[in-house]
Amino acid sequence: MAKNGRIQKDKLFWRVLAEGARRFDEKYDLAVAWLEGGSAYYVADYVKAGKKAAFIHIDYEKAGYTRKMDQNCWQCFDKIFIVSEDAEKQFQKIYPEYREKTAVFPNIIDKGYIRQRAREPGGFLDTYEGTRILTVGRLTYQKGIDIAIEAMKLLKERGCSVRWYVLGEGDQREELERKIRLFGLERDFVLLGAVENPYPYFAQTDLYVHAVRYEGQGIVVLEAQILGCAVIVSDYCGSREQIENGRCGISCALTPEAIADGIMTLLKDEGLRRELGKRASSREIAKGQ
Repeated sequence: MAKNGRIQKDKLFWRVLAEGARRFDEKYDLAVAWLEGGSAYYVADYVKAGKKAAFIHIDYEKAGYTRKMDQNCWQCFDKIFIVSEDAEKQFQKIYPEYREKTAVFPNIIDKGYIRQRAREPGGFLDTYEGTRILTVGRLTYQKGIDIAIEAMKLLKERGCSVRWYVLGEGDQREELERKIRLFGLERDFVLLGAVENPYPYFAQTDLYVHAVRYEGQGIVVLEAQILGCAVIVSDYCGSREQIENGRCGISCALTPEAIADGIMTLLKDEGLRRELGKRASSREIAKGQ
């Protein structure tokens, strides 16, 4: 259960998945759990290795993890790499005894690859000529798409000519579609589904919004910055390491009103929007330049 009291359904199955996964008799020099949850539980309990390392990509407590659920798995790891300084602090609040084991290891992004793929055919197929807003993320509670829909409703009520697109799939699709219909936003808030190459969409959008309930480090924010998008983010764990507010993006509270206000600020000032995108694209945020 997350800190806000909402049950995170996926977390309930991590133990089941770990216990039911295939076992190996071999002993390895190093075993790496690339994700928190099932991957970490499996490596801790069922993989034989001289050394074990784990990666954490999330705000641990807000994501719904607990000491009871973990069952002392972290004591089995020699090193725990965490994606941002803020996420490291959140993990250490739950596990202060493992402070010496943790280290920050940000996401590695290949700028050249992303820019190359952004030039490939693809992107928006409609004939809309107004301002395009893009969000990329799973249709899950974590990603806050429901709040984005409410922000879009406010923008329409304020007379803004924009269309908001979301790339991604998830278990909240039907719920989100109902909300879109309820607000009469069928033409204004478009769920495009998952695509193989999202980067042409980044290159063709006017504004990228990443307003999530919790995160460790928004990898799609890094991708948007690489492609020169003006970015608006909610104040999630790790966001302050990605966005210097007012210089390479805008940070706001996770409310429909604050998100809509941030969007309107950039809609009204095209020069600022372009400058934020330019500064973001020049940041030293990735490998493979």
